[in-house]
Amino acid sequence: MKKSKKGLKKGLVLATAVVMGLSLFGCGSKEEPSTAATTEAKAEVDVTQTDMMKSADAIDETFHEGIYNDLTGQWNTKRKEEYGRPLAVMINNIENAIPQSGIGQADILYEFVVEGGITRMLAIYSDYSNLEKVGSIRSCRPYYVTTAMEYDAIYMHYGQSPQGQEELDKTGIDHISGLGGEGSVSFYRSSDREAPHNVYTNSDMIKAGLDYLGCRTEHEKNFKSKFEFNEEDTAPRGEAVKKLTLNMSVYTQPWFEYDSKNKVYKRFQYGDKQIDDLTGKQLSFKNIIIQFAHYTSIDDHDRQLIDLVGSGDGYYVSDGQLIPVTWTKSDDSAVTKYYTEDGKELKLNPGKTYVTVFESDNKAGVVWE
Repeated sequence: MKKSKKGLKKGLVLATAVVMGLSLFGCGSKEEPSTAATTEAKAEVDVTQTDMMKSADAIDETFHEGIYNDLTGQWNTKRKEEYGRPLAVMINNIENAIPQSGIGQADILYEFVVEGGITRMLAIYSDYSNLEKVGSIRSCRPYYVTTAMEYDAIYMHYGQSPQGQEELDKTGIDHISGLGGEGSVSFYRSSDREAPHNVYTNSDMIKAGLDYLGCRTEHEKNFKSKFEFNEEDTAPRGEAVKKLTLNMSVYTQPWFEYDSKNKVYKRFQYGDKQIDDLTGKQLSFKNIIIQFAHYTSIDDHDRQLIDLVGSGDGYYVSDGQLIPVTWTKSDDSAVTKYYTEDGKELKLNPGKTYVTVFESDNKAGVVWE
């Protein structure tokens, strides 16, 4: 954790006082110093103070106040306590389920294709103490479990596929399930939508579920963040991208348009802006990661298996620019890492991130202009 600037400023004041005190002590001598000597001494003090200020300004660049959010690479001055483990919530994304609620508060948003060409999202929150309404929430799929594990997140879902149940059992991930004993205190159904598109939660219900299960709410001591971030906004040097379209399936073709004023990509789907129902604000992202991997249909319901372990290529998009990247994941319990063409680990710009694992046999479906 980086330290606060407050300690630095106090040290600067004390040091300056010492220098000034020494100067005043010399002036108290009975022997009157010459004008030239006084001017010279004053100049020395001024130079010393100026050098100290310059050094303080340089150090200030690496000192911050507040709590660091390792999901966004940003500092939050409004919170005084450390963030605990993040929460990863399964979000319904079919047309009948929009607009979603609380999705705009997520720090990271994942999107995978599930059965029938539809997609679901995984909304990851570093801070879930002020969520008024989140959802609608749907059932677990195995690759979302794998993804939540990479953040040491507590996973929240309502139901699960057979393959999802196998992954939950195999990994032992801490999860809040709508079909478990904690379901009655962790979820509710709204009256304004039809089932199964009407399951929601909020901060109080999330806490009730965590209390019921007795889940660990802090990271282990050896936890390492998944992403590295630039200290300051740094545009990648690549191809210009004003509009990015993801032709995921015949059912959905979301796209992003670049807002050059705010330096973010705004998301659209189903022919319109994708908004958060609570705020009316459009979803926007500082970073977009497209990870190519192979999908396989594994049953009569067209449920998918995704090759998340291994290596492949993809794209990183930020600040109106797109660059090629590669990715690796050594095993199910490892963290996916992304690399630039020079072999260095990808550093994201501070801000919210959207990630999609896109069918590698359909790379031509990623279109930009």
